[in-house]
Amino acid sequence: MRRIKLLVEYDGTDFAGFQVQGKGERTVQGTLEEALKRIAGHDVTAIAAGRTDSGVHARGQVVHFDLAGRIPGERIASALNGILPRDVAVRRADEVASDFHSRFSAKSRTYVYLLWREPARSALWGRFATWESAPLNLEAMQEAASCLIGTRDFGSFANAGGDPGSTLVREVKRLEVVEIEGRSLMAVRITANAFLRSMVRNVVGMLVCVGKGDLAPSGVPAIAASGRRELNPCPTAPPQGLCLLRVEY
Repeated sequence: MRRIKLLVEYDGTDFAGFQVQGKGERTVQGTLEEALKRIAGHDVTAIAAGRTDSGVHARGQVVHFDLAGRIPGERIASALNGILPRDVAVRRADEVASDFHSRFSAKSRTYVYLLWREPARSALWGRFATWESAPLNLEAMQEAASCLIGTRDFGSFANAGGDPGSTLVREVKRLEVVEIEGRSLMAVRITANAFLRSMVRNVVGMLVCVGKGDLAPSGVPAIAASGRRELNPCPTAPPQGLCLLRVEY
């Protein structure tokens, strides 16, 4: 067996998340495994660095699988792209050591969340950014973001479910809010060693509350320190604005 690492990009709009659900839903994992079986000639389990939710996109998802077939590594990406549907693409494929694990070997993940800030919705950005027509205070959002950088229990930003492991403590290494595309788009970029379920979307939900003036930046530390999602009054941001940008090893 050879272990292969894939760099995968997908538009998550029409997927019920990455992970196979066992209920017949269309998932990224299921789609990849069907294509991999065709080129490998045997059943394949595709394991991802992060199990993105329904509607969430990826530019730099990392997936590994074990291959018994003889297909050369340099041909795997092109072979898969000839089979996969238009909303999934393999950017590259590499043979890696047998102990490499896409999830457990990762040192950090980076997500970006896009907010469309025009008075009217966008036909082009609607699949990849969340429309927020209300004015947002960039400086207040940046101040609130700075309160969440560091190592702490992020339970107040975690939705129920998932597999958090033995602790809810995570290290957020970077969290920034910037304007792009002539201020029509706002991007929230966050890097952490790992994330809890819907953690990024809950962080963004809080930052949007701050940006609208519904929550003062000074109120963020107390909510973060509580470690309890029910004490966080801000809603979870919608999935379509979120994209897994990069995984580092």
